[in-house]
Amino acid sequence: MSEIAPNIDNKKALDEFFKTISKINTELNKPGIDSKFTVPEHQEKLKEYRLRLKKCVDTDRNKIAADLVNQLEQNEKGFEDGIKAINQEIQEINDTVDFLDILGRTINTIEKIVHVVI
Repeated sequence: MSEIAPNIDNKKALDEFFKTISKINTELNKPGIDSKFTVPEHQEKLKEYRLRLKKCVDTDRNKIAADLVNQLEQNEKGFEDGIKAINQEIQEINDTVDFLDILGRTINTIEKIVHVVI
């Protein structure tokens, strides 16, 4: 259980960060924002910053996706280990049941022999 909590906290932090930069990206791409910048140099700077932020957003999306995939892979390993442990426990139970069946048949046979002899 201790491995799950850090993954959840990490995902929350990544989600919050992505929401923040996505909001900034949305604000910079609102219709009509270009008209607020009347100086051509400022318009060029706005375009440059939009492009740089878009690259950051896309890069962060990929990093977040890669991190989440990594977490899923780690969880998959844990599930596989858990399934192996459960299967081992089931096999041990099956072995115990098989032993008890053999023991029961052996005692039945011994009882039959005792009845025949007596």
